Amino acid sequence: MFNPLPALGAAIIWAFSPIYYRGFLGRFQLLNLNFLRTSLSAAVLFVPAILLGSGFGAGLGYAVLSGLVTLGMGDTMFLLSIRETGASIAAPVVYTYVLLVQFVGVALGQVIPYANILAAVMVVSGVFLLSRGGEGKPRAKGVAFALAGALLWTVGQEMIQLATNAGGDVLTVTFVRNASAAFALGIALLVTGKARKWPQGLAARDKGFIAIIIVSDLALGSLLFVYSISTIGVALTVIVTSLSPFITQVSSRALGKESPSAKDFAGGALIVAALIIAVAL
Repeated sequence: MFNPLPALGAAIIWAFSPIYYRGFLGRFQLLNLNFLRTSLSAAVLFVPAILLGSGFGAGLGYAVLSGLVTLGMGDTMFLLSIRETGASIAAPVVYTYVLLVQFVGVALGQVIPYANILAAVMVVSGVFLLSRGGEGKPRAKGVAFALAGALLWTVGQEMIQLATNAGGDVLTVTFVRNASAAFALGIALLVTGKARKWPQGLAARDKGFIAIIIVSDLALGSLLFVYSISTIGVALTVIVTSLSPFITQVSSRALGKESPSAKDFAGGALIVAALIIAVAL
């Protein structure tokens, strides 16, 4: 049975985090922020994974590789793009991985209906229309970072399904992904000499807010995402989670921060139509 709720929950969480990460990047070094994201999330997930997980044997290798490729390298590229162009441009471009996943899924033996491929194309078209609704245009450097992130996400997301298919449970796979990325990023901080370059003078309220955004993003959001992949597969999961840029636009409108243009509405219509096709056909 098709159950989009876990993926939709992840999409809602991930709709807001890029907006806040851009602000965080004004205080944190890039690698430091990604290390904080992955290490804090791993710490939160450690005890639940030990107590409720099925152990660290099944699918462990795939989970480690997914963490390194997706969270370690891919998210670093995404954060670079956010810093260069802003979340409204970076998110739609990086979500081109939705289309790439469809073809990788076929290579791994998944049965991908042609309707899902059409839906993926429509989603990508929709999020691009949303990103181009205003006067600003993507800069080449930021777009290149986002495309690099998309390629890395494509490889890493497929490894999640390989990990769960091998018997890895949702909690353990999510913890291992974050922990492996944190370990690699920690080494990178030491090698680059940035291990001591942390923002000074953050108020307790600011620290708490940063922690909430990070934990909701990489702990709760990742749990929902991995669970969705384990139940409905990569293809449908990434189509639903690609709603994130659209939700960001809608939320900005509701908060009075942006006024959607005709292109924004057209992009939203494409996404809704794509989901109807994915579910109904």
